[in-house]
Amino acid sequence: MSFARRRFAQSVLALVILAAAQTTATQPPNPDPFWRIFSSGSTTSDSVRWHHVTGGSGDTIVLLHGWPQTWFEWHDVMPQLAQRFRVIAVDLPGLGESGDVDRYDKWTVARQLRSLLAQLRVTPVHLVGHDMGGIVAYAFARQFPADLRTLTIVDTPIPGLSGWQELRTQTPRWHWLFHSVPELPEALVSGKERVYLEWFLRNLAYNKAAFPDERIAEYVRAYARPSSLHAGFEYYRAFDQDEKDNQDYARAKLTMPVLAVGGEQSRLNKYVIDQLKPGTEHLTGDLAPGSGHWIPEENPQWLASRMLAFMSAP
Repeated sequence: MSFARRRFAQSVLALVILAAAQTTATQPPNPDPFWRIFSSGSTTSDSVRWHHVTGGSGDTIVLLHGWPQTWFEWHDVMPQLAQRFRVIAVDLPGLGESGDVDRYDKWTVARQLRSLLAQLRVTPVHLVGHDMGGIVAYAFARQFPADLRTLTIVDTPIPGLSGWQELRTQTPRWHWLFHSVPELPEALVSGKERVYLEWFLRNLAYNKAAFPDERIAEYVRAYARPSSLHAGFEYYRAFDQDEKDNQDYARAKLTMPVLAVGGEQSRLNKYVIDQLKPGTEHLTGDLAPGSGHWIPEENPQWLASRMLAFMSAP
């Protein structure tokens, strides 16, 4: 190589190194200490792409969110859990950053979740579900009890279990019927996601300070995608099938330790505890103080401590 060409190559290399150094130096670090513990990733299992956020070490806790939320509802619970456990918070299929599926009945979603956990090689796990995620968690426990160390259900009415029909007819549950109508909710809510979702988050909360504008914006961003908005309603449209799948609950009792948590100020209150009693052999019930329906966000420290005590019991 000639001297001129060597000098040219050296100059180009110096510019590349300088540019890279400047890029690195000007890139601000993530200020949220959460991301020093956890990492975001995705895994495709049986053609379903699951987004999950993972951190910590030890036995595994799997967290399932509700509607209209994503994995992010566990954001304030996860660091405390990760001090003693490996924590995996997933976006349910069709929601958040996870891929769409064809069916949203909870027994099917639970089977898809089992494939994911088998691929990650983490079973048996402590499984936790809130709201819609609680229905999936119950369906998982019914089908795959050997894959669970414990089951925790947080302020969740389970289709088909005791008292379900009476609950469906109560006025506060008007949205169950509305969400079950094909296509209409998507047409009316599209473009007005913030107005609609904020109504639920604010009105079902006792500790309304748990939902600052930026947290609501996180969920609005996730559900503003037409596919996610549709998937959220599809979870409700599957309630009739969920009810059929769960009807034999009293003859197929859960044998693993079960923790049922209601919100002290939730409209459901002790409902989840009373509903699970006939279908479980080892049930512990408790009420989260100062909390409405959104317990993982309204009182995350209490919930994390309660779950740790339950999961660590001999």
